[in-house]
Amino acid sequence: MTVSGLRMPALDAADVARFQEQGYLVVRGVLDEADFVPVRREYDELLRERVRTWRAKGLFSGGEDHGGLPFQEHLRRLVELPGFPLTLLAELDITLPHMPFSFIQDDSEFHVGPGVLSLVQNPKVLDVVECILGSEINASPNQHCRIKLPAREVQQFGGRKGETIYAPTLWHQDAMGQLPQSNDTTVLTVWIPTTDVDEENGCLAVVGGEHNDDSLLPWPMDAALIDRLERKSIPLPVKFGDIVLLDKKAPHGSRLNKTAQVRWSFDFRYYPAHQPTDRPWFPNIRVRSKADPGSAVVDAGAWRKSWEDARAMLAGQKLPLPGRREFAQVVADGMIRRWEAGEYPSFPVKDVAAASTPTA
Repeated sequence: MTVSGLRMPALDAADVARFQEQGYLVVRGVLDEADFVPVRREYDELLRERVRTWRAKGLFSGGEDHGGLPFQEHLRRLVELPGFPLTLLAELDITLPHMPFSFIQDDSEFHVGPGVLSLVQNPKVLDVVECILGSEINASPNQHCRIKLPAREVQQFGGRKGETIYAPTLWHQDAMGQLPQSNDTTVLTVWIPTTDVDEENGCLAVVGGEHNDDSLLPWPMDAALIDRLERKSIPLPVKFGDIVLLDKKAPHGSRLNKTAQVRWSFDFRYYPAHQPTDRPWFPNIRVRSKADPGSAVVDAGAWRKSWEDARAMLAGQKLPLPGRREFAQVVADGMIRRWEAGEYPSFPVKDVAAASTPTA
């Protein structure tokens, strides 16, 4: 905003004070349709390209006549096909697989492109972010394309481990996914919906004022804590063009999508450039710098190359990704429960016996 040639801040002092007090803020009317044109076109084509690849691999069949539809409608038709593997939707995310104990492979898929970059470094978004973080801003690699499908009677989990596709997003704090080395880093989450979002199609819910506690909430949360958060929670319905700011310690989740349409959103994380990153094994990029404007990454090809280099490095190391102790313990417990239930590889002993039988 400008007044008489002077650039005015995107947030006023009262907005910033409200965010600092409550740990969240809905900022109205930041974006318009023109800001989304590049990323909509990009995801239209991305899904068509991925579908061609998935079909060529024989991963599913049908739906050939849906390719001309926009991303959200094309996606809705695909997931209604019998046997469509929901795990494929993880390939539409911005980051590589990121849960503790994940192994990055040479062919692990992700998506970054000019459309996504145009939204990550949208000047109107960064004007808001600057009011909280200052003018030297990095984008964390902890960036996501979120897809919430229409709810079904039987709730299913899909995509990457720990992410929900049909179910509500469980109560959490974004700081739970950070390493302790970045405890003092000011990480700001910016949640950007591509359509109106309300309680019917799965809006965010947040508990205000609990972000200033020095300790994180226990994870996993017991029923009493979840009940307390639910009773104190505030739903955050937003209109298209609004964005939501979240402190890294603000407890939040999201509701079921009870409509017939796909809810599609992005969440980006930003932090002051002089502070440690929350994920040092993935590429962080400068998106705004008044001290050195030329340091901001504007080449989507270079951005993708940095992710490809990170993938090659991690695949070559053949080591599992790290994570915060509390969060990693939850993932480990889940793996152990599956093993205890009999979900583990079993070598076919009879084939060994047959192979060892002497021949005449």
